[in-house]
Amino acid sequence: MAFSKEMFIDSFVEETREHLTAINNCVISLKEKSKDEQTITEILRHLHTIKGSARMLDFKSIENLSHSIEDVYKSINDDSLKLTNNIILLTHEVTKKIDKIADHIIEERNDENIDISEYLTVCKQATEGFFFSLESLQGEASEGLSFGDENEELDIKNSFDSISSIRIDISKINQIIQSFDDLIIKQFKLKHQIENLEKRIADDTKPPLKELPRQLKEDLSIAENAVFESQHELFELRMLPLDMILTPLKNEILTDAIKVNKEIKIDIPQTSIMMDKIILEQLRIVLLHLIRNSIDHGIEDAETREKAGKTKEGLISVHAVQLSSKILITVKDDGQGIQYSKIREKALKLFTGKKSEIDALSDKDLQQYIFAAGFSTASETTHMSGRGMGLDIVRNSMEKIKGKIKINSEQGKGTSFELTIPLTLATQRGLFVYTGSTKVMIPSHYLQKIITAVNDRIITIQNQTYISNNNKLIPLYYLSSILETEKTKNINSVIIIEYLETQIALVVDSIQQHENVIITPLPKILKEVKSLQGVVYDENYSIIPILDIPSLMQKMHELVVYDVKKYQTKNRKRSQRILIVEDSPTTRMIEQTIFENSGYQTALASDGIEALDILKEMHIDAIVMDIQMPRMDGKTFLKNLHRMEEYAELPVVILSSAIDVNLKQEMIAYNVSTFIAKSDFERGALLSAVKEILDDK
Repeated sequence: MAFSKEMFIDSFVEETREHLTAINNCVISLKEKSKDEQTITEILRHLHTIKGSARMLDFKSIENLSHSIEDVYKSINDDSLKLTNNIILLTHEVTKKIDKIADHIIEERNDENIDISEYLTVCKQATEGFFFSLESLQGEASEGLSFGDENEELDIKNSFDSISSIRIDISKINQIIQSFDDLIIKQFKLKHQIENLEKRIADDTKPPLKELPRQLKEDLSIAENAVFESQHELFELRMLPLDMILTPLKNEILTDAIKVNKEIKIDIPQTSIMMDKIILEQLRIVLLHLIRNSIDHGIEDAETREKAGKTKEGLISVHAVQLSSKILITVKDDGQGIQYSKIREKALKLFTGKKSEIDALSDKDLQQYIFAAGFSTASETTHMSGRGMGLDIVRNSMEKIKGKIKINSEQGKGTSFELTIPLTLATQRGLFVYTGSTKVMIPSHYLQKIITAVNDRIITIQNQTYISNNNKLIPLYYLSSILETEKTKNINSVIIIEYLETQIALVVDSIQQHENVIITPLPKILKEVKSLQGVVYDENYSIIPILDIPSLMQKMHELVVYDVKKYQTKNRKRSQRILIVEDSPTTRMIEQTIFENSGYQTALASDGIEALDILKEMHIDAIVMDIQMPRMDGKTFLKNLHRMEEYAELPVVILSSAIDVNLKQEMIAYNVSTFIAKSDFERGALLSAVKEILDDK
């Protein structure tokens, strides 16, 4: 059989990256221990292995690069060269280049046309003891890439996209096979019991059934648990080790500290935690920005630290622990702590209209501004300070992975960022609530408290309603007003939600239950709807929207001193209003979101009777309606509408699942201009139809 290197490329790349990780860990150890022959020998061993494997597969660029940096460490081992910060940085640049070449090999299956001449030149200068500069290498590595730039996020994602295979322990596969065998057995047992049940029902001579329904329920419950266990095991197969992003961070801290001339110790222990690949992509960005923030703003220089009675070396730690279905990652430094006076000063400059509000904020409440877009206390923008973009990128990335951030800081002692992150985005625990007849889900990690006895806690101050909780006043909003569903009449249940140290309270009509559910991404027509995170199916297989709490809280923050309805009408040019007549709460909300995101006002009715009442109370410019509805259907409603002189010519769009030729002919007499089948529904088609009839008015 002829030799084919194609068979060995994936394993070569995987092993090479393992050696690169080991080399970088050794370099960090050398930085702390200085000259250590055993560590240097280990570096040489890893480099020699990479070089030998690359030579066998004829990957010349990796062979030559590993050989050139190997010569540098041979000189250090022979005492003809000293380990310096510049050599540590050079090692980092070379290992990064080898890693990038590995990406190229995965995609192109070769390493042709890769220019490494600059790297070889610099390594030769270093080996011979001459002065060498890293500017040419760093410029090449970061070409078109700046810290805090969108390109950096793209670069990180691409590194994960190159992962096309993962190692799976054979015991894990056997476990899943066993789970499915158990499921099949339970399925046969249920079928057998159903057959017995059918026979007993058909046989009138036998006594009434008593035990069989109970047994069926028990067996069904066991089968459901087995399904969820198998599902969880399958989800785990696509998970990747958290160490995949934690280990390279050690090298990032070391090299960045050298660049700003700070001494920093690193505490990032290994962990066996596995996480969803999608989460790791964003978490890498979050951790990198937080660590660079600690290096740049948190850790003081050696002289300042010694004057404060600290060791000249700062400490940065990243610890991870699994708590049920979530991961708690703590990024901590022992630096100067958050400078709240600078945050207050910068906030006053950026938000000049909020002086009294900002002056009244406590230090803890000021933390919300750290994550504001464009907010940074850096006096000048550098590579490390991220072009003055602050931690807005951290907030955006955490929102994408549905995580929470908590900050703890003490002046002169340091700062810690606690990140609470789900293991996977495929499933999520949430609270089902009702506002009117609309059912939505609130993700559990935003829930702080559920209050049922509320009447004596409600306080109104300057047109804003608050609820008292633990001696703190929390702004209170009706979820029905936010979603514009049927108005909640009585305050019976209040849910307190929290995000970025900010809390609001939501009034809901009823609370159903906590559930662990599978999340389905939003359909294309709703991708741009910021108020929704996704959808799930409930026990009745109905589609339930999941609220995007950060977006909802941002909306509430903007309306903090206004009543929702006043905000829609005061100091604002009247936009055209669409009446949506639809009995499905979810469909109503989807249509409402589409129109309001396009600048229209909306009014909502669940049937023809409610629609006629609305028409008596407010001006309507067009109607989008279903035909099949309870109490008063679409046909009857249109007949009544036609008798109202002021609305006799009102344009109507039918959006229904029951459209045929006869219906179209019958509806033309009632100013129905457009028919759209729900099966063919598209956001653009609905908007275009309404815009066209309104432009013709």
